[in-house]
Amino acid sequence: MFIKFPYNEYFQFIIASIIQFYGGYEFYKSSFMSLKNRLADMNLLVSLGTFSAYLYSVSVLLFPSFFPENMRHVYFEGSSAIITFVLLGRYLEQKSKLKATDFMKNLLSLKPTYATIIVDGKEYQVKAENIVKGDIVIVRPGDKIPVDGIIIEGQTEIEQSFLTGESNLVYKKEGDEVLGGSINKVGVIKIKATKNAKDSVLNQIINLLLEAQSKKPKIGQLADRISQVFVPSVLIFAIIVFNIWYYLGYPLNFAFTAALTVLVIACPCALGLATPIAIVNIVGRAAKEGILIKNPELIENLKEIGIVIFDKTGTLTEGKFQVVNTLYKGSKEELEMILSLEKDINHPISQSIVNFMKENGFNFVNISQKQILEGRGIIGIFENKKLYIGNKKLFEEIGINISDEFLEFLKKNEENGYTVIFGTVDDKVVLALAVSDSIKKEALEVVKWFKNKGVKTVLLTGDNEKVAKNVAKTLGIDEAYWQLTPIDKYKFIKNLKSDYEKSIVFVGDGINDAPAMAECDVGIAVESASDITKDAGDIILLNSNLKGVIKAVLLAEKGLKIIKQNLFWAYVYNLIGIPVAAGFLYPIFGILLNPMYAGMAMAFSSITVVLNALRLRRISLE
Repeated sequence: MFIKFPYNEYFQFIIASIIQFYGGYEFYKSSFMSLKNRLADMNLLVSLGTFSAYLYSVSVLLFPSFFPENMRHVYFEGSSAIITFVLLGRYLEQKSKLKATDFMKNLLSLKPTYATIIVDGKEYQVKAENIVKGDIVIVRPGDKIPVDGIIIEGQTEIEQSFLTGESNLVYKKEGDEVLGGSINKVGVIKIKATKNAKDSVLNQIINLLLEAQSKKPKIGQLADRISQVFVPSVLIFAIIVFNIWYYLGYPLNFAFTAALTVLVIACPCALGLATPIAIVNIVGRAAKEGILIKNPELIENLKEIGIVIFDKTGTLTEGKFQVVNTLYKGSKEELEMILSLEKDINHPISQSIVNFMKENGFNFVNISQKQILEGRGIIGIFENKKLYIGNKKLFEEIGINISDEFLEFLKKNEENGYTVIFGTVDDKVVLALAVSDSIKKEALEVVKWFKNKGVKTVLLTGDNEKVAKNVAKTLGIDEAYWQLTPIDKYKFIKNLKSDYEKSIVFVGDGINDAPAMAECDVGIAVESASDITKDAGDIILLNSNLKGVIKAVLLAEKGLKIIKQNLFWAYVYNLIGIPVAAGFLYPIFGILLNPMYAGMAMAFSSITVVLNALRLRRISLE
């Protein structure tokens, strides 16, 4: 029984016209654009269904003599209610999406509108987005740091929870790096911008999150393809339903109501929402946990992991090397030449050697023709002297002999689990350094977690055999391979993929291990935020905590489960709803669904999908 407005049908006509063409404008606009691109989407079903009801009602109202008495029915309330319920569903959907993107809004709020720069000793206020590399910025207590930079004056404590997920204050002094989006809590500092404001880590994170939220895994792309076929099929089915009932002798308004209800209830809103709303919540929840999912298309690859491959330095270990032993037979000048090769090299061992030079009062010299030999060392020239610094593998390759005294140093320090680096001047080994690193406290837990899931664990490292075996034994890793370059790691994974059906996950350094990450099914980069690049892994652990690997896998598994639940219920809703809407129950039970109630049911199905996806915001990742 249809709900009637309390006033006459002309009043209904006025109200329905406003709703139809003002409230329903977006449906018509979207339908036109999709048809222009030779596509049929859910907006087309809403537009056709409601406009058909509205047009029929207007015709009956204005030209009643053209219709037999038993066909003079108007559907103003039905078409208006359908548009209202669909808009209500979309409003609730948008509110849910906004909740899912709370972290994104918080990130955007960390970008200050204005900043103070110093030029020739004078302060000027400028738009923060206009700051460029090299600008000197003054940041006072309570201010948001507007750009990535180095402190050149002052000391303070900053809060950078957007990066670490923790509100603990971090002490910063002259020479320390600070990131845009952090909040200065204590002292006045001056920083020198190391990047343009638009290239800051905060902006990189925001841009990557926006990009990730627009992507879909394969299961979502399948739903899109089904929708493209589904909408035309529903249109054809609605015509068939109308013809069947009309030719079986049922009244025209009965046949019309059944066809209209099919168009409305079959609107695949829930199907269209099932994947995108889940992806938005997966990416948003991950970001809150300090995990940047750059490519959600690959979350399905985390469903059935067969093998996890770990890099060592900076991944399983802290990556904070210290020089613990030295042996050199050359002059101080020769030592400074060799060690200066490591200046400005972004590698943990290089940085430890640079710190060693600073702590011991060595001077840096300008090396020419510097060349990095990945996984082996560095070469260069100073005052026509050829310089090398690197591991034993490098010197074996170029044929430089290592004396017994240095080999004994190598043997003794490798037994202690240290990494040994040699240096030469004009093909003569004059220096050996032993550097140490410590295993991350959470590494054992992570490896054990994967082994309990029946996943094979492998260690690939450029370090020596004894260090590799020691780390693997300590952590319980199944297999270890050593003295590998980044290209060796890439080839290892490439060969492994040809014989392996399940997913291969690589966890490593986002820069040095980029080739290996590109070749595996899922690459997870464990790195500091300042190293974020678009080429480094599908997933980035912003705070370098290895437990983020477990959280990423659990979130992918639970997120994929919710996507499947959403798709299942969306399909079931249509499988049940369409036959009922078509009136198939009418001959037996006398049930014919009102188009208005069909709109309510369709809106409810969308809301159900959204609420299910929102569970990802609070779901346990332990």
